[in-house]
Amino acid sequence: MRSSQLVSAAAIVLVSGAIAAAQIHDHLAAPSASAASTAATSPAATSPAATSPAATSADAQSAPARIGIRFAGSSFTVSGWKPPPTAPQGGWSAVFAVYASVAAAPGASPTPVTPGLPALLGSYAIEHGALVFRPRFPLAAGMQYRAVFTPPRAPAISGVFYGPPRDVTPSTRVLHIYPSAAVLPSNTLRLYIYFSAPMSRGEAAAYVHVLDAHGHVLHEVFLPGEELWDPQFTQLTLTFDPGRIKRGLTSNERMGPPIAPGARYTLVIERGWPDARGVPLVAGASKVYRGGPALRTPPDPHQWRVGAPAAGARGPVTVDFPHPMNYPLLQRMLRVTGPHGSVAGSIGIGHDETRWSFTPRRAWPAGRYQLIVDRDLEDVAGNRIDQPFDIDVFQRVTEHIVTRTLAVPFEVR
Repeated sequence: MRSSQLVSAAAIVLVSGAIAAAQIHDHLAAPSASAASTAATSPAATSPAATSPAATSADAQSAPARIGIRFAGSSFTVSGWKPPPTAPQGGWSAVFAVYASVAAAPGASPTPVTPGLPALLGSYAIEHGALVFRPRFPLAAGMQYRAVFTPPRAPAISGVFYGPPRDVTPSTRVLHIYPSAAVLPSNTLRLYIYFSAPMSRGEAAAYVHVLDAHGHVLHEVFLPGEELWDPQFTQLTLTFDPGRIKRGLTSNERMGPPIAPGARYTLVIERGWPDARGVPLVAGASKVYRGGPALRTPPDPHQWRVGAPAAGARGPVTVDFPHPMNYPLLQRMLRVTGPHGSVAGSIGIGHDETRWSFTPRRAWPAGRYQLIVDRDLEDVAGNRIDQPFDIDVFQRVTEHIVTRTLAVPFEVR
C-alpha cells in the first residue's frame, strides 16, 4: 500500500474502504509545506494516490463513495459521508475529532496521537451536507494536527495537517538588566532581566551565568531550582541565594556572600537562549558590576527627599532615596493622592533607581498631597520599610508592621 504525498492546506484525504489509523501512520510522507494532509488507499490499490486534491487513486475511483477529510484554513470537513439528521450518542466529537502535537522533524514520519490526549475544543456544524469542525483557536505554528473520523461500524480514517510555518527570524532581545548601578551591595537580593518578547521557560540556568574577574563561571550564586517570570514571560527574576546573604547561616559563613565587596563580576546572558517561539535572541547581553558594602538599614521614608512641583503646571513630583530601591516594586508601591483622591499620571524611575518621579495627567491644582508608600517596598537588598532582610528568623515579622501603608505629605503651591 502506498500513501499520497502531502499537499496543500486545502488538500483532501481520499480513502476507499476501511483502513486502520496505524496503517496510515506507517506510510505517511514527511510534510513539505506549512499545511498538509495525508491520503491512504486500500491494500488492493494498484496505482499511487494522486498528488492534486481533485485526483483519486485507482481503487477510490471505482468506489461508490469516497470519504475524505479536508482542511480549508480554519475548518476541518468530512466529505463523501452523509451525516444523520441528529448527532450520534456522545455528540459529533464521538465520530470526528482533531488532536494536536508538536510537529515531527523534517523528513520524519508524522507524530502519532498520544493515548489519552484530549481533542481540540471547537464547534461542529452540518454545512452543505458535510460534517464540519471549527477549532476554537487558530492553528499554531510548528504544530501537527491529526483529524480522525470514525464512521459507524467501520475503522477510523485519519489525516495529518500542519499549522503555519514557524517564524525563525531572531527578533527578541534583552532590554534592561536591574539593578542598573555599576556597584551593587554585597547583599543584593535580586536581579531582573527584561526582554522585548515572551521567553521560553526552564532555560535560565543554561543560558545565564555569573563570571568572576578572571572569566570563570561561578556556581551556587542564585537560588537553585527557581525561575520566576511575570505573567507575560518578559521579566525574569533571579534571586541570589538567601542562605549566603543572611548573617549567621551556614552558607553565609562557609561560602560568603554571592557578591564580595570590591570584587568584579559579569552577568552573561547567552544569545542561544530561545524565546517562546523557540528562536534564539538577536544578541546576547552582559552587565559588569562590582561589589560594594552591604546594605542592612531598612528604607526610612522620613529620610527621602520629596521635590514638590509648582501649581498650575504638569511638572513631576520627585522622590530621591539614599540608596537604590527595587525597580519593579517602585512601579507599583508608590502613589500620589490629593484633595480629591488618587491622582492619575505616569511614573518615571532613574538615577540608578535612586529617584522616583510622578507626572500628573493634568496640571497640579494648589493644595496638600500625600505620597502613599506600601510598607512592602524594598531596596535592592530586600530590606523593607522598618524591616531588614536578615531579621532574626525566630522573630514574628508581623509585629513590625502597624499598617500596610504610610503617608509622606507634600504641598503644591
